[in-house]
Amino acid sequence: MDMEKSIKKTLKYLKARNFKPLYADSSEEARDIMLNLIPHNTVVGVGDSSSIRQIGIIKHLEERGTRVINPFDPERPIGDPKEYAAFVFRSSIEAARCDLFLTGTNAVTEDGRLVNIDGVGNRVAGMIWGHPRVVLAVGKNKIVKDLDAAFYRLRHVTAPEHVLRSGVSGVPCIVEGECKDCMGKTRICNVTTIMEGSPHFTEITVIIVNEDLGLGWDLTWPRERIEQISQRHNRFMWSMKKEAMETLTREELWEKVSDCLIPRRNQKG
Repeated sequence: MDMEKSIKKTLKYLKARNFKPLYADSSEEARDIMLNLIPHNTVVGVGDSSSIRQIGIIKHLEERGTRVINPFDPERPIGDPKEYAAFVFRSSIEAARCDLFLTGTNAVTEDGRLVNIDGVGNRVAGMIWGHPRVVLAVGKNKIVKDLDAAFYRLRHVTAPEHVLRSGVSGVPCIVEGECKDCMGKTRICNVTTIMEGSPHFTEITVIIVNEDLGLGWDLTWPRERIEQISQRHNRFMWSMKKEAMETLTREELWEKVSDCLIPRRNQKG
């Protein structure tokens, strides 16, 4: 793949699909673009994305006084269900309804489609609805030829690699190295989205960065490049002990954050 031509083609088709495509030659340039795009008084919600953390935009936003709701902080390991509810789940709800949402994408096709896979759904939901503006950071390694290539990448690289790092047990993909469309409770591939174009009421800026960001690669790439992507991603992961979620039911989790929800109307009769 000619990377320069691939990036130009992807930017062209993103624009045709009513996204707002921008190009950055490096993480530093991408960070500066974001700082210029995001007004100081904006409340910024963050979806889980090592690409965003690698760019370092969160720290710079906070240092200038912008309020950032970041549920996924590598410096705050989650050790028990109470911490998950308080620091991750609650913050994810708050991040779902603010001025701007900041995250990455699992893959972008050369013809401008954004393809994502999610376990909980907060990241993909935030990309689609709930914010007037969304800004995505996309490394050149996330560009794929077409939808078939995107799904192959998600099934053979993205999902298995995420499971391997999360410590989740009982998932076939970490044993066999590819998605087996399992149906267990520990499955992380619960929501798959294809954004064919920018949603009508959400402005989505896609910044294509001319370096490798996040977790994703082609299996034919040189082992050295794959290792560099993997190791860099590992340095920017947030962590949660496996035991932190084992005793927490869905009902208990929502009960712990019930004050975040719209009050129920009194029912008569």
